[in-house]
Amino acid sequence: MTPDPLRFEGREVPVLDGDTVASALFRAGVRTFSRSLKSRRRRGLYCGTGECPNCTLTVDGVPGVRSCITPAAGGMRVERGRGWPSAEHDLLHVADLAHTLMPVGFYLKTFIRPRFAWRMAERVIRRATGSGRLPLDAPATRTVARYARCDTIVVGAGIAGLTEALAAEEGGEHVLLCDEFAIGSRLAPGPTLDAVRALETRARATPAIQILERHAALGLFDGPTVPLATSDELVQVRADRVVVATGATESHQLFPGNDLPGVMLGRAASAMAALHGVPVGRRVVVVASTAEGVEHLRVLVATGARVVALVPAAFVDEVPHEAEAILDGELVEARGHGHLRSVIVRELGERRRIACDALVLSTGLRPRDELARMAVDEPVRLVGDAALEADEPWLVGGYLCLCEDVALHDAEQAWAEGFHSAEILKRYTTATMGPCKGAICGHALACFARPRADAADVSGTRPTARPPLRPVALQTLAAPVHEVIEKRTGLHDAHVAAGAAVGWSSGWTRPISYSDPADEYRAVRERVGLMDVGTLGRFLVGGRDATTLADAVFAGRVEDLAPGASRYVLALDEGGYVVDDGLLCALEDGSYLLTSTSGGAERMDSRLREWAERLGLHVHVLDRTSELGAILVAGPRARDLMGALTEDPIDAASLPYPGHRELTVAGVPCRAIRSGFVGELAFELHHRRSYGPQLWDSLQRAGRDVGVSPFGLEALELLRLEKGHVYLGQDTLPDDTPAKLGLARAVDMTKPWFVGKAALERLAELPPTRRLAGLIFEEATDYGAALRGAPLTVGAAVVGRVTSAERSPVLDRAIGLGWIRRAGDGFPDELRAGNTIARTVPTPFYDREGTRVRG
Repeated sequence: MTPDPLRFEGREVPVLDGDTVASALFRAGVRTFSRSLKSRRRRGLYCGTGECPNCTLTVDGVPGVRSCITPAAGGMRVERGRGWPSAEHDLLHVADLAHTLMPVGFYLKTFIRPRFAWRMAERVIRRATGSGRLPLDAPATRTVARYARCDTIVVGAGIAGLTEALAAEEGGEHVLLCDEFAIGSRLAPGPTLDAVRALETRARATPAIQILERHAALGLFDGPTVPLATSDELVQVRADRVVVATGATESHQLFPGNDLPGVMLGRAASAMAALHGVPVGRRVVVVASTAEGVEHLRVLVATGARVVALVPAAFVDEVPHEAEAILDGELVEARGHGHLRSVIVRELGERRRIACDALVLSTGLRPRDELARMAVDEPVRLVGDAALEADEPWLVGGYLCLCEDVALHDAEQAWAEGFHSAEILKRYTTATMGPCKGAICGHALACFARPRADAADVSGTRPTARPPLRPVALQTLAAPVHEVIEKRTGLHDAHVAAGAAVGWSSGWTRPISYSDPADEYRAVRERVGLMDVGTLGRFLVGGRDATTLADAVFAGRVEDLAPGASRYVLALDEGGYVVDDGLLCALEDGSYLLTSTSGGAERMDSRLREWAERLGLHVHVLDRTSELGAILVAGPRARDLMGALTEDPIDAASLPYPGHRELTVAGVPCRAIRSGFVGELAFELHHRRSYGPQLWDSLQRAGRDVGVSPFGLEALELLRLEKGHVYLGQDTLPDDTPAKLGLARAVDMTKPWFVGKAALERLAELPPTRRLAGLIFEEATDYGAALRGAPLTVGAAVVGRVTSAERSPVLDRAIGLGWIRRAGDGFPDELRAGNTIARTVPTPFYDREGTRVRG
């Protein structure tokens, strides 16, 4: 049954079984598939493997689709994305005639002055370039993300990849074999395809080999991890080793007219003829210097192509009778207006013209080794054509980068201007920075730079390989956002069994409340409450330079912290901005226990390790967040509850605030830390995670006589707000300094150095522009949490916003925290928040002297 036609710019185009979009259009007579980015030159089918930009079309409203590898389907809507009024008759092709007026880097040189010129030119350039408009009204779709684990991942399912996968499986390994296409689908009938099919049959019959077809490898990351993408899923593969069998790309040759429609690589011509039954031209010239080129020639002849000449005639026996064998010939130029009409060859020193409408090139290979070049220390091995030495391309003339319209003379001009080495040539000329990401032109650019770099004594001629290796939709890259890894504490099941309503907080699922948040709040203020705080980041920092590291990373003084004492600390970045806070506890052996914010463990861990390495310190950092659990016992009866379960002294003299010590509570060894976040007498009991349920149950049973109650995040929000404590992320902004947050007391500027000190010294010379202030609201009975996020205004001017707000039972009014910008000579004291008046007051709101927390 013949498929329905597709619609191409208002006309119907027949589709045959096995067609790609490109083959269907080519059969229908389409030769101009796109217009080049800057010069608006006609571009036709070229590589046939999805690696060049020439055949990118807009398909069903989606621009940038590689039509040569996209299966055609009936009903598709296809159009060319660039050209005015159309790609076939593009009036902007006059830009090609003005090439001398747009030299390489012209936009950096031309629009410097006057400055307003760039703003106008930018609008014009944006409208003239691009490959089409995104379909803003397209229905939302969801891409699935998943993870896979294997001993070996083999990227590429040709002969080399299949052979490597089978060998690894015979060695007892679990193997994942992937390929961007269906196995063998891009090969013409012949010995190579037969060999692939035989190996494929063996691989599919082997349970230890998992095959993922139509999965393109996007890059290589630490692990090693190789992400694979399809149109509907992202697979992140973690492997012990990576085998790259991605094959090679036919060389992109540089000669005048090398980008004319009708000039194509051998694989494109062979696939068009053998797989789709479409003749590539009426008069074909083949330039072949490799064994693969001979195979392409055979395919073209077998499918009825009229090959009129073979250049050079290295394979005379393969030349069809009607074709001319040009001995010792050399291709000089391709000519034509809009499409190829003839080629100029040099034979025995003489130039001659051969009329043709198709020029097929198969002159060498360039290994597709970008995936391997992304590796640093990862175990990666190249096999097959991916391990070949690249053939040298001709550098005679023509276009080096088809994506960005960079000609060979542009590269020569950039070199003359001082841009030496391929890496900076890339940035200045934008060569290799287009859709193909250097797959076609990267090696040519390197070959251009290499001899010149040697002469100039400049190292580095190979542009850096960067992911993604293949074009991929942003929604595919964003797929893991839907696959959230749920972090739970060791007490999660106990909370659910107690009827807690759990929700997300800082990447963890935590109890929001158990039944009545108001009663949970009263339990802490009047009796005793229990809270699971196992989400806190916890680290052991040891080694002979542990104190040096802590003194560098944290803004407060550390050297005078005695064993058994604790101190609130702030971590700043080099700009003096607060990135995290925590509690630092000095241990008896000179090491430290550090607790950090919930959800901030990874951030703190990387920060400690980074500075230990940068400063060359002998320090060991152990992240114990997942290993330990923690339960907060807080309230005026907390000591009564603790005393019923421990024989260790816990009076104010034995365990003062702030301080810590080892205790055994209900038979569970704990590190008890006196903390003050909720503003009451409190003990944080840090213990092995596996002992958590036992300790929680013991505290619940022993606390029945004193009115114990578990409490969740909703009660905690009000408890900490009454003490004026800041929630990082909720009450803070990325450029907050300790002074803006009212936390200057946690900074010791007399220290010789700490991270961010220099920035704080400079900022201290500037007048403050905003600050976080305590707020009380009038008409308290009508306002509370609803005020969170409300703008703060003075008259008609918005001067800040409310970051936190709740109604305080002990104060009988609504309170909050909010940002206020400086107005005139100072900060306003009275503002409006919604329909109520807000006044600034000092914090804390509750127990300002801190007598209750000291117990």
